[in-house]
Amino acid sequence: MSPRCCEKLSDSQYVLSLCNKIWVVNTATNWVTIINTERVGFSTPLNLCRCGNKIFWGDYGANPSYDSVNIYELNECLEMNTVYTFPSGSVRHVHNIIWDEDQGCFWVLTGDNEKKAGIYKATKDWKEVTPLKTGEQKYRAVVGFPCNGGLIYATDSVEHENFIYYVDSQGRESIVSSINGSCIYGGQVKDYYLFSTTVESPEGRGISALLSTKLGGGIKNRNVELLRVDKHTSDVNTAKVFKKDIWPMKLLQYGVVTIPSGQEYSNDIWIQPIACNKVDGSNINIKV
Repeated sequence: MSPRCCEKLSDSQYVLSLCNKIWVVNTATNWVTIINTERVGFSTPLNLCRCGNKIFWGDYGANPSYDSVNIYELNECLEMNTVYTFPSGSVRHVHNIIWDEDQGCFWVLTGDNEKKAGIYKATKDWKEVTPLKTGEQKYRAVVGFPCNGGLIYATDSVEHENFIYYVDSQGRESIVSSINGSCIYGGQVKDYYLFSTTVESPEGRGISALLSTKLGGGIKNRNVELLRVDKHTSDVNTAKVFKKDIWPMKLLQYGVVTIPSGQEYSNDIWIQPIACNKVDGSNINIKV
């Protein structure tokens, strides 16, 4: 059992997303507390975002009733507030919140198949949250990075072909590259944006979906590819390739590569392949 994600709140306080809860670990006092338990219909938040001395996250999970979806903030005094709410039926959940220091705004990535799901921009005070690109699978994303006044992101579509896109602040989009599968993990290093493709099975529920080893329509093969995008030229290359193991994806694990944060100043980094032949769960040092 390991946290889905972690962000530093202060010199001694770390925020964890784990087991359908938000936790704070204080390394100075060895104190651990539960800050929030996710609402019924939701699960462990997918990502945490730090902006200044606050941490932000959104409701994530199946949300079968299509309830309203909240975005929360936590400050250093461990006071938690709801800063924005998507109305019932508009989006299924929040994939990621990304702070853009240059533009002084947040990018909010929401899913999955709803007409209003997609990419939003929010002011720093959350008083204005505006849809930028919504209603199509090419705006369904989990991983993105502020870039040249816009956002570079990879799509997260199980059933449609996936791409890396660039979208500017006005919503003008362009394709950077096609990719071999959906993307739910990535990271940023000194000279590159990194995207891991995912090997996953078709969308569905029940025993047959849990046991399926078939590939979703948007997953081209069983390769888990770690892709690098040059920050200066936008050239895309494959940094590493792993092969998905034989086990069912939904029952056990999707084939992915995770990239720990805190490696932004080097191209010599650590990665962890998941559900990949011979290296599942291993910590691997590579130079991208």
